[in-house]
Amino acid sequence: MRLQSDEDITLILEELSSKQEFIFTQAKELNITMESITSTLEELCLRISKIMVCEKISIWLFNQDRTKLTSQTLYISGESNHLVTEVMLQKEAPSYFKAVQNQRVLAIEDVASHPAAIEINKKSAYQNGEIQSMIDASIILSKGIGGIVCCESASKREWTSLDKVLVASIADMLSFVFDRLERIEVEQHVNKLAYTDLTTELDNHHSFTEKVTNDLQKLNREQKGVFIYLVLDQFTEVQAVLGPDGSNKMLKITAERLKEVFLPPARITRIGLDHFIVFYPYEKKRKHEIGDLIDGMTDKMKFPMFISGQEVYMTVSYGIAIYPDHVLNVKYGIQASYMALQSGRKISNRKTTSVYKADMHTYLKESMLSEMNLRKGLDLNEFELHYQPQVNCRTGEVVGFEALLRWRHPERGLIFPADFIDLAESTGLITPIGEWVIKESTMQINRWKKIGIDNVSISINLSPRHFLHHTLPFYLDKCITEAGIKAEKVVLEITENVALEDQQAVTSRINLLKDMGYAISIDDFGKGYSAFIYLQHFPVREIKIDREFISELGNNSKSTGIVQTIIHLAEMLGLRTIGEGVETKEQWDILKQLGCSDLQGYYFSRPLEVDVINKLFEEYGRGGKLILPHAKDLTAV
Repeated sequence: MRLQSDEDITLILEELSSKQEFIFTQAKELNITMESITSTLEELCLRISKIMVCEKISIWLFNQDRTKLTSQTLYISGESNHLVTEVMLQKEAPSYFKAVQNQRVLAIEDVASHPAAIEINKKSAYQNGEIQSMIDASIILSKGIGGIVCCESASKREWTSLDKVLVASIADMLSFVFDRLERIEVEQHVNKLAYTDLTTELDNHHSFTEKVTNDLQKLNREQKGVFIYLVLDQFTEVQAVLGPDGSNKMLKITAERLKEVFLPPARITRIGLDHFIVFYPYEKKRKHEIGDLIDGMTDKMKFPMFISGQEVYMTVSYGIAIYPDHVLNVKYGIQASYMALQSGRKISNRKTTSVYKADMHTYLKESMLSEMNLRKGLDLNEFELHYQPQVNCRTGEVVGFEALLRWRHPERGLIFPADFIDLAESTGLITPIGEWVIKESTMQINRWKKIGIDNVSISINLSPRHFLHHTLPFYLDKCITEAGIKAEKVVLEITENVALEDQQAVTSRINLLKDMGYAISIDDFGKGYSAFIYLQHFPVREIKIDREFISELGNNSKSTGIVQTIIHLAEMLGLRTIGEGVETKEQWDILKQLGCSDLQGYYFSRPLEVDVINKLFEEYGRGGKLILPHAKDLTAV
């Protein structure tokens, strides 16, 4: 099969471009599934065969560990039906698997002699001479190589540079489509994770808290609610015998038995390994129901569980707290019932029962007062932002600022985040505080823009909890819209330990924010969970080299080597680098020599209040640009 003219090529390329635009539009709008694009892929293969002048076109996807390729569609010239679900195993063609993963484009002029085709040449289609040449391109997804597009020719071909560019371009288009498909699956998985305990199919802690909070608001004066915090006695010992599968089955049976006893409007969740919580609203005049239900629960749990051919007998211990007698919200209902449980277990670790009492209240009261104080600080606008300049490593020009939170307490003075962030995390206030930081930062960009300072960005630190919160993308867009600024002016900083939350969820969230125009920066790079996993899996824009490495520059050859490696790797991946904690001219000189993009640290400036920054621009700024004097000279400003 040969194309007859340049006009034919032009026409087919135009049709392919139209089809590409259609696929991209569908993918961006998340209107695609594997089923919905099947016919589109089949048509695409037909067009590819004409462009590449090939008799056989196939699209394959790897499994997770890249030991198997499964065809998504397979077109053969002269046949009307597209073949699907053919499988190729790594053990059948190890040379080919290695080659397609190590080369962006694998061009084979003669399948009979090429080392990469040594195993696949044994297949009948190749032995019969039906296929003489082939050219493959990797379909690269955000997680790495996800598959290949394969073009096979019945005649021997000398693949040109144009052939290689075309097949790579086609593979890139398919990368976009399959990445989008995977992202949809991830988002659905994340949504399930957000509301369901996957082991037991009960509501998870987050969903339980939301639903019970609503339930409490609907209770009238004649109603109360009981929180029952229960654990399976000696679960870890039994788990060691049954193994993971057996213990998971035991948890599922426990959940089913709890649902059989505590019927709606009861709420049930698994909050930890073998920890369950039940909330049950009841009429005051029918309080005897609670005792009957608890007796029913303990009786139900006495029945043996049949697991792996064994009869397993379990008992439970539990603590009780009553709303509104003991607690006034869900969080303290869980805490108080847990305290009651722990109080009982001091006496025995099996079949204990305990009801919350006032003498258990001291810790709860202190925790509540601390939370109220922090919430009051937020409500009374006691928080403020200081901004630390980030400068271009080569020129020293200020290119951005990092927003750093401070709490100006009326009695304790200026409080730094280290003294209250843990409390904010544990109480859930980290999200509203983080939203305040976003709103204030975006408004500050607007204020600077109005006075001619329009060439700087602001970096905002986000906690793992806030970064994965479902409202974050919408809130970000709301804030930049109200401020009248572009998303590119906002850099979102996350720490490496965000990956501990859920790698798939983090990848999905970073991709979404990137598509919205926001840049993602990794703070304290090299210090935490696994530094280079971000470069492999996550489409970030910049990395901030941890200050511990920077502080040793010039004194420790290992630190210098690590910094040099990070910068070199970032350059290869097209990422910016920021050196944190620069305190000396020597460190600046070394980082400049190593090719670091930007710098931040006390050598240039401490975090500054907005008024001070404005004065600096008035005194040292030129055309909205600012090169700072040495930090020691800033004290006079």
